[in-house]
Amino acid sequence: MTIYNKIMLALVGDESEKVLVEQALTTKEKWGASLTLIHVNDLHAGGISMMMDSPKEIDEDELRTQIKQYGFEQALAGCDIIIVENESISKAIQEHCVAFDLLIVGHRKMSNFKSHIMDSVDEGIVNHIDCPVLVVQKD
Repeated sequence: MTIYNKIMLALVGDESEKVLVEQALTTKEKWGASLTLIHVNDLHAGGISMMMDSPKEIDEDELRTQIKQYGFEQALAGCDIIIVENESISKAIQEHCVAFDLLIVGHRKMSNFKSHIMDSVDEGIVNHIDCPVLVVQKD
């Protein structure tokens, strides 16, 4: 049987991730594992763009606030949080996930049309990661 000692949880930093955090905490408790959270900011996050709205830049304080709003502040108090900046979310997570036994990511369903023309970010992550990946359906 595989034992998970080090778990990484990838967060987008939006309000739809409560179920994802719950699953990570359940898995952490079941295995007695350590849990590290990771968020990848786009290189242009928080910047001004002439072409389109740039994504919001998320920092550690914002992730901790999100976790507090979910009611998990105490449960995740000792967890490490990694914030990185990279043009490729999947490659950034791959680089930081090397020493982990399990990666947990969220997935939001796409429309039938959209799913035929593009891959989801979580699919790209799964294609790059060497450790097992638990994909959790987000609300």
